[in-house]
Amino acid sequence: MLRTIFAFLVGAVAMSLTVAGIQAIGHQLWPLPAGIDPNSHAQMATIVEAMPVAAKAWVVLAYAIATAVAVLVATLIARPRWKGLGIALGLLMVGLCAINLSLLPHPLWMAIATLAIPLPIAFGVARWRRPIEG
Repeated sequence: MLRTIFAFLVGAVAMSLTVAGIQAIGHQLWPLPAGIDPNSHAQMATIVEAMPVAAKAWVVLAYAIATAVAVLVATLIARPRWKGLGIALGLLMVGLCAINLSLLPHPLWMAIATLAIPLPIAFGVARWRRPIEG
C-alpha cells in the first residue's frame, strides 16, 4: 500500500514537471508580449483570449502528455500494478485542469478537450501497463 501511495506521489510530481517543461517550450514558441505582468489576472485573461489556436492546442497537448507520463511512471513503481492508480492520476489532472479553467476564460473547445482527454489517456496507459487477465 505504501508503495502505491509513493507511486501516486511520484506520478503527480512527474505530471507537474512534464506540464511545466512542455509549457516552457510553448512559452519559447509563443512568448508573452513585453510588459505583461503574469500575476495580473486581467492581463492574463486578455493574453489567453488572444493566443493563437496552435498555442491553445499546445496547452491541451501538454496536459495529455503529462497524464500519460504520470501514469507510466506510477505504474512502473507500483507493485502490483493497480489500474486504479492510473485513473486516480487522470482524475487529479482533470481536477487541476478544472481549477485552471475556472481561473481564466478559455474557449469552449479547449475546456471540453482539457477535461475530456486525461481520463481516457490514463485508462489506456494503465490498461497497457496491466492488461486485464482473461
